[in-house]
Order: sequence, then structure tokens, then C-alpha cells
Amino acid sequence: MKKTTLILFLFCTTFTIGQNLYNLEFFTQESPPFTLFINGIQQHSVPTTNIRIEGFIQPILKMRMEFSENMSAISKNLYMPDESSEISYQVKNTKKGLKVRVFSMVPIDQAPPISSRPDVMIVPYSTKPVITETTTTTISTGVTPGMNISVNNQNVGLNVSLNLGAGNGNVYQETTSTTTTTVGSGNNVYVMEGYNGNIGCDWPIDDANFAEALKTIKSKSFDDAKVSIAKQIIQSNCMFSDQVRDLVSLISFDSSKLDLAKFAYGYTYDIGNYFKVSQALDFSSSVEELNDYISTFRW
Repeated sequence: MKKTTLILFLFCTTFTIGQNLYNLEFFTQESPPFTLFINGIQQHSVPTTNIRIEGFIQPILKMRMEFSENMSAISKNLYMPDESSEISYQVKNTKKGLKVRVFSMVPIDQAPPISSRPDVMIVPYSTKPVITETTTTTISTGVTPGMNISVNNQNVGLNVSLNLGAGNGNVYQETTSTTTTTVGSGNNVYVMEGYNGNIGCDWPIDDANFAEALKTIKSKSFDDAKVSIAKQIIQSNCMFSDQVRDLVSLISFDSSKLDLAKFAYGYTYDIGNYFKVSQALDFSSSVEELNDYISTFRW
């Protein structure tokens, strides 16, 4: 019993120590304020020009940045280094539009203190959408309607006397409270009809672009080239499970199919349907290996 407990303790300790931690800063000097989404989840409620996300632990970050003015959003996959790090990203205005670039990167234990920078919005990494509640109160003031008119006509002149508020003299006010709840990811996450499972990415590739991707892969003669191009396409897009299955089906050898199926899992929207990809594998051993890979996958 003691031996089992010791082994479990060592396993848990090793996992904790081996897990990388990332603090990420996003800032701009060349664009309007922005709202940051990570893996489809809005991280803060108020647009900003400088935000620090603390406690991110995943190897890949799917980022979306939306701007407060009518400008195109930026979507990009960011890959974390092999050690815990402080990484700073800058929004640059290039000839091809706004781009997110790495500005600096240091090991987390060598990073300067953040307390002396009040301009930075600091938030912990969130896996749940930010909820913002706004209460608006409108107050109107005035007097109670009322009027007294006195007329004196003696062929000499006309006297008119008006007395507003003569009824009771009360001042009235009207207060209206409105509460608006905004859920973070909102329309920035695709909604698949009839699917209520977990999602791995926020907006799958459209049919036209996917058809073009299939055409490109089919044009190659060898598995190595097909897998290489397929990975490039997958890495730059969010996929449906059905689409991944169709891509895997284009590969001839089962070992290459399995390699592609594993790679695509982290870029798939309806991961709850990923069992469909197994239909493209030839051997039960490959199906089992894919299932083992999925069960240990860490987002």
C-alpha cells in the first residue's frame, strides 16, 4: 500500500513539475482597442490596448482579436515554447493589414515584475466566457403639471397670470433600470445544429475552401506529400470530424493515416464526433491507438 501511494505521489509531482506555464501579453500602438478570444472564449469584457493573460498551460493557442472599430478581426494559431515563458505579442500594421507578431520572450523566472505597469490589464486565463452585466439608469426631473389663469379686463388692459405647478407643487422623477447580459464568445463560435458536445476550435472551414483543399491533396501522388499538405491546411483552419475523415481517407498507408488523424484532433470543432475518423482507418490496432491518443490529449 505504501509503495503504491509513493508511486502515485511521484507521478502527480512529476506531472505538476513538467507542466509548462505561460504568461502572455498582447499590446498595440498601431490599432484601436481590441477584445481577445482564446480558444473561442472571450477573456475580458472591456476593449483594451494592452492585456496580460496569466496561467495559460496549453501548447497551442487559438487566438482571435476583434477591434472596437470597423476593422477585420485577426485569427491566428500561436505555438508555445518548450519551457515556461513570458511572451509578448504586438499588433503591427503591415501592408497586408493588421498582424500579430512576437515582440519578446523570456523564461518565466527571468521576467521583470509587472506591478510597475498600471497601463496593463491583467486577467487570469479563463476557460469560461466572460459575462458582463451593465445597468443603465435614466432619471427625468420636472414639476407636476398644473396651471392657474387669471384674466382681468376692465377696458384698460389685459392681465394674464400663469402658475405652473399650482396643483400640489410636487417634483416627480422616473427611474428605469436595464440589465444587459453579454456572454463572451457570442457569435464568434460556430453553432452546429444538433450537436451539443465539446468543441475544440471555434469556426470550421467553409465548404468551398474545403473542396479546394481536397482537390489540392488529391493532385499529389505520394503519401508524404499528401500528409504534408493536409497538415498545413489543417493547421491553418478549424475542421469538422467529417472533413478530417475525408482527408484521412485520401492517404494510402494506415500508419500515415493514423499520423494525420492524431495531428488533426487538436484542430477539430466537433471533437465529440471524432469517432467518425476511425472509419478511415484500416486496422483495429490503429483505431485503438487513436482512441488512446485522444484520451490523453491535453488542450
